[in-house]
Amino acid sequence: MADDPNDRRAELQRRARDLAAMRGAASKPAQAEPEAPAAESEAPAAVPAAAAAPAADGARSGGLLELLVSLFKPKPAQPPQPVPVPVAAEGPSFTILVAALSGDADGQAATQLNQVLNARPAFKVKAVPRVYQLDRLDDPALVAGVSLNTRHAVAEEDADLLVWGEFGKDGYRLRLATASNDDERAASFGTTTRIELPAELGEGPSNLLYAACLAAVEVPTEAHRNSIRRLMPAAAAQVESLAAKPPVQMSMGQQRSCQLVFGHVATINAMVVPAEETNLWFDKAINAYRQAQRRLARTDPTWETGLIHKHIGAVLSAKAERSKDPAPLLEEAIKEWRQAVECLPRALMPQEWASAQVRLGVALYRLDLKTGQTELLRESVQALQATLQVYSRTETPQRWAEVMHNIAQVLEVYGDQLKSTEVLKRSIDACHSVLEIRTRERGPLAWAATQNTLGSALFLLDRHSTGAGHLTEAEQALAAALEVFQNHGAKGPAKVAAKNLGHVRKLAETRKTRQVIEPHWLDDPDSK
Repeated sequence: MADDPNDRRAELQRRARDLAAMRGAASKPAQAEPEAPAAESEAPAAVPAAAAAPAADGARSGGLLELLVSLFKPKPAQPPQPVPVPVAAEGPSFTILVAALSGDADGQAATQLNQVLNARPAFKVKAVPRVYQLDRLDDPALVAGVSLNTRHAVAEEDADLLVWGEFGKDGYRLRLATASNDDERAASFGTTTRIELPAELGEGPSNLLYAACLAAVEVPTEAHRNSIRRLMPAAAAQVESLAAKPPVQMSMGQQRSCQLVFGHVATINAMVVPAEETNLWFDKAINAYRQAQRRLARTDPTWETGLIHKHIGAVLSAKAERSKDPAPLLEEAIKEWRQAVECLPRALMPQEWASAQVRLGVALYRLDLKTGQTELLRESVQALQATLQVYSRTETPQRWAEVMHNIAQVLEVYGDQLKSTEVLKRSIDACHSVLEIRTRERGPLAWAATQNTLGSALFLLDRHSTGAGHLTEAEQALAAALEVFQNHGAKGPAKVAAKNLGHVRKLAETRKTRQVIEPHWLDDPDSK
């Protein structure tokens, strides 16, 4: 290991003072000058007491020795700064709020967080004096209240992310919040993901916090998305070794947190790296989650296991979306979602339980689209309908509308497979209920998606009921959906809506031809 430059300067200073003392002993004594104040330093070089007085005499011997001593005088030590990810600051920055921390009486812990994050060129950091505290995750009212308050804080400050939490004898326990509450996406941080770090934020923990913030921020513009694509790969690579082998000095909770947070980071990185690297990073994420799961103790609550199953299921589902053969991955994801539902107590953690039920229902639906196994749709409907015990139309109207739309989609396919007009009518009724919440003005794309489902269900109802007069309404719904998709540049959904609209118009033309011919047969039976 290289010598410390401060130690070398201290040794040279001592030798210069010894030389000054030797020369000063032969010189004529003079009146002592006032002693200069010592320079501030975290670790100033110690001066032996026996040499202090002669050094003062030597100071009287002339400017050359004073200059020599001053050259080697140790400079004040600077507080350690985190090593930033070596990526140039380009593109828009992200506004990060750092809240005051519970248990941080003098504010030093929050100040250290500000310094660590402010060292990153991609971040603009702002301190928030308010404390957000969450003592337990199995108190639904407390979790809901804190979640709402932290989201509002981000929205009010027009920021991208809020870092909040607590500081104790073992170090930091942090959480990240954005303005939205999308806890069903892969690598969702939310209130349940704790970033546990030691009190001293060295290079490794600082890099992990930086990568976690990049993974958690929302990307409102294409420029911000490009920034994440540029910054995320290097940030993820820097923390991979920390997650693979967390320092033994960390507590078991901190080690587990490192691996779980890296799972989130690796998941987001898989979505931004080149396609040939995507599966590699998804696999790294799954491995990190499983390593975190192995560090759970028998005394830890079962919902900790349920949360990890949720994360693994989300990664497998995301991996399936990008696979040419998604069925095996969806089957694995469904196993994880089922285990998550079993481990998460609905009474104590209703939001997490309902979120897992939604993801289970959607995965079952997607697997049926690939395999045609009708029984999967029955289980999908049951899982989705169960979430309505948590999501109500009055308290969470948007989430309720989202789940009802999922139910409508499943019933549409289920009714088509069974050729059941009753099931198709249930799908149509669900769409009409959703459209009472979703409006074209407030959420045009969500409104258009519901119109597309409605138009498709009406088309299928008409086809399976041999012409029940629903095609006009189906055409209107699909044409409206196509218009919105095209206006908003949603090419994929627009292509689907255009295809559905083509089917409706083709069937309508067939019905019109039959209407021209059939009256002659009915009016003049003898003409046969």
